[in-house]
Parts: sequence; C-alpha cells; structure tokens
Amino acid sequence: MAISIWSATDSKVLIDSTEVEGLQSLEYKVNRSRSDIIAVGKDVRQGVEYGVKVITGTLKVKSSCPALDQKLNQKEVEQSKFTVSAQLKKGSTQKTVSFQDCYLDGREFSIDVNGVGISIYTFTATDIQES
Repeated sequence: MAISIWSATDSKVLIDSTEVEGLQSLEYKVNRSRSDIIAVGKDVRQGVEYGVKVITGTLKVKSSCPALDQKLNQKEVEQSKFTVSAQLKKGSTQKTVSFQDCYLDGREFSIDVNGVGISIYTFTATDIQES
C-alpha cells in the first residue's frame, strides 16, 4: 500500500458548502469505547466489545471563521448543526474526509507578538467517512 502525503496548499476544508479562509490546520481524533469480555474462572480476556464512537476535532483559523462564529451563536440546535468536508489533494491524487452532524464545543482566540490572531474551534461529530 502506497503512502499518500497530502499538500496543505492544494487541500481545502468546507463548513457546509463554504470554504474556510485562513485555515491553518485541521486535527481530529476518533475513539471507540471498549470493554473486555471475560469468562468465569479465566484470567485472560476472551474478546472485546466495542461501544460508542466519539469523534472530536479542531480547526485553527487565522483571525476568525464567520461561518463557525454564526453556528456558535445559534440558539436552535438544528441551526447550529453543520458538516465539515476536508478535500485533501496532492497533484492528481485526492481524498475526501467528511464529518457528519457536527456541533461546536467552543472557540479559543490568541494573538502573539507577530500580530496574527488565531481562532481555535473545537467540534464533535456523529460520524466520519473517508472516500
């Protein structure tokens, strides 16, 4: 299996259908809860059982992202839901990572001595698909 190295300059991230301008990074983590299955009288596990899948992510953006700021200020749950679609590219090779039913958990903002503000948006997703 060949390794794909994606180019940040060729790739883009969309919130719903709006491209995120000034994107610095997209990071995400997929965790699954797991329980060991044990048998009476045995000191080794017999298997495992998987539970809920938890998907968390962060988007780091120069200054701010109006589309995400609007979602953060929504009072209606359905209006605050969004999708994130990362279109990863390197030359003619392409891959799409889609996060469904996302909700913002929060936003952090920092500015350093170089004078460039960075907003960090944290979100959770119901599911993730790669194609």
